Amino acid sequence: MRNLFSLPALLLIILVSGCATTPKEPELSLELRQTLWETRYKELQQMNHWQLMGRLGLRVPDQSGSMSVEWLQNQQDFTVYLDGPLGQSLAKIESNDHGIMVEADGKRYQGHTPEALLYDLTGWQLPVSYLRFWIQGVPVPGIQETSMQLDNEGQLSHLKQAGWTIEYLEYQSQPPVSLPGRIRVEKDDIQMTLVARRWQVK
Repeated sequence: MRNLFSLPALLLIILVSGCATTPKEPELSLELRQTLWETRYKELQQMNHWQLMGRLGLRVPDQSGSMSVEWLQNQQDFTVYLDGPLGQSLAKIESNDHGIMVEADGKRYQGHTPEALLYDLTGWQLPVSYLRFWIQGVPVPGIQETSMQLDNEGQLSHLKQAGWTIEYLEYQSQPPVSLPGRIRVEKDDIQMTLVARRWQVK
């Protein structure tokens, strides 16, 4: 007589049963998620000095590529280093009270806003000033056209601001508060994907 309950069959039954009975995490109420978000937002507002090292993928009309990125934030000022695949320096973007400065191809360019200067240099409308907030996982203050969705941890999962759509695909534990590990920023035919390799909060 053939043994219907052979070892492979038993293992299959156990695996299927385990998958079928794994409880799904209950979705928290909107009120509770909002409460978690308010606590989280207060903690993130105090994070004014930080360093992010990661990878930036950029897709614009007729072009796409990826580069290493190092972002240094100090209160309102920031410095961004962009490097190519072999570590060669592509650009340095520096913003402070005196305006914005870009170093690329051995030349220096200055302007009043990152968006205006980069548009003059590349023809692309990139939301550089907004990225400081989106990278942290918070909306840009003072923008009325804002809609957001929260996950069960009270973290942003989806954000729309000023015509841009930001998807939070992954978070990293960074006590006392988790920080985005992978985000995607899109508008029309421009898409940016940022993957964080290392956060350092000062």
